[in-house]
Amino acid sequence: MSERIGLFADLHSNLEAFEACMAKAEELGVTRMVFLGDIVGYNADPAVLIERIADLVSSKKAIAVVGNHDEAVFKDYRLQMNASANAAIEWTKTQLQDNHVQFLKELPLIIKEEKICFVHASAHNPSDWNYVTDSMSAWRCVQNSGKSYTFVGHAHEQALFYQSAVGKLIRFAPHPGDEIPVLQHRQWVGVVGSLGQPRDGNPEACFAVFEPDSEALTFHRVPYDWFTAAEKVRRAGLPEDLANRLITGR
Repeated sequence: MSERIGLFADLHSNLEAFEACMAKAEELGVTRMVFLGDIVGYNADPAVLIERIADLVSSKKAIAVVGNHDEAVFKDYRLQMNASANAAIEWTKTQLQDNHVQFLKELPLIIKEEKICFVHASAHNPSDWNYVTDSMSAWRCVQNSGKSYTFVGHAHEQALFYQSAVGKLIRFAPHPGDEIPVLQHRQWVGVVGSLGQPRDGNPEACFAVFEPDSEALTFHRVPYDWFTAAEKVRRAGLPEDLANRLITGR
């Protein structure tokens, strides 16, 4: 069976979205999972999410990189995040045990394989948490990854950048469920969207599936019980705007 890589980013402590995406990934025959950072932050189930992903990593079914919200658990980020994000991180710290924090601390910033690079924000100075949102930021990303395929999160919206005949990186808006040919003689940057807090006006969770052998990439959206996830945010005493964002997708 050919490899099918499930790509998940910006999970943000959203257990309901995570379980829905894991079920969909199994249905699609995903053989390996990659978690592209921001396991925690914003939502109400940080410890459970870390434990689920740690189990997948320890059993060699998944790999993971660190995100800026993950790093904020063990570094002081208060000047770099808005009030709601800060409030969620401070609350998250109260929910985690030492082993949870240690797992986040040990995650690498970037993973490079033969043809693929995995990173939370951008392969260009990954610790600066640059967003890949336009042609120039995508070009900087591929120049520094040096790979045919670079997969990132951080931006919370799905996008695909591809290299034109003159080398420029062009943004493409993928349609969920459509298989996109991604031939390896070009360079590509796939922004897989947020599993745990989409921001494009659609509350459905995001992830993508990459098939290296057939050079194909498919973006997915998955409905889940966002009302329950939002209610858990409220019960935790987290900012109301974080609950509303799950319901509106904005």
